[in-house]
Amino acid sequence: MTGALTIVPDDRAFVTNATLDGATLTQHDIRSHELVRARRALAYLKAKIGDEAMRRLLAEDFATMTATVRGWVEASAGRWRSAQITLALPGPGATAFRDWYARVVAERRSAAMRAGHPEHYLNTPGPDGIEVIEPIGETDLPWRIVYRTIDPADDLPAMWPLDFPVRFAAEIVDGDGVRVGYSLRALRDVADGMEMCLITCLPAAAPDEVVARHLRHFAIEYRNWAVLAMTEQE
Repeated sequence: MTGALTIVPDDRAFVTNATLDGATLTQHDIRSHELVRARRALAYLKAKIGDEAMRRLLAEDFATMTATVRGWVEASAGRWRSAQITLALPGPGATAFRDWYARVVAERRSAAMRAGHPEHYLNTPGPDGIEVIEPIGETDLPWRIVYRTIDPADDLPAMWPLDFPVRFAAEIVDGDGVRVGYSLRALRDVADGMEMCLITCLPAAAPDEVVARHLRHFAIEYRNWAVLAMTEQE
């Protein structure tokens, strides 16, 4: 990396109000507007940089992470650890969301895939799977991986929740094709929308916080993708 990152620390106790044309903007209003502008800035920069330049820009960093993750795989000796998070969302419905996601991948809509999470530096569907550069588990450095679709009926290292009938799954491999994880998504319709049970499987030797933080990553990206799916249905 070229230098230390400077990030504004957690400021929830720093109460802010502003007055604009006689109206009060609360701290929540200001933070919400910041999020909107931050998303636009990231989308703009990622589109300008492009996939190939992004690969070159981050090559040293994800090479470091590839070696680290390969060490976890070797130390795990075929053992995996899994964890899950459940999201309750207002829509668009379990099957409709799965179909929307499949259509975005089939049409290779990279911009929509990147929009799922700020740390999707690259998220490009292709004939061999979805190439992604992201910090799985909120690691300091990004990973370069490929999500490859697999049959949900395959022998997997985690059990599907029985009452979530809409399912799709992927194995996660590194640039050399070494399997470094699995991603399982199970959905069901509920009265006011849908629920998603999102399961991550990572090498057993991976640190606890990496597994937990990957679930937080799931919560962000699948909420954002659900919003996009609903918007496109309107």
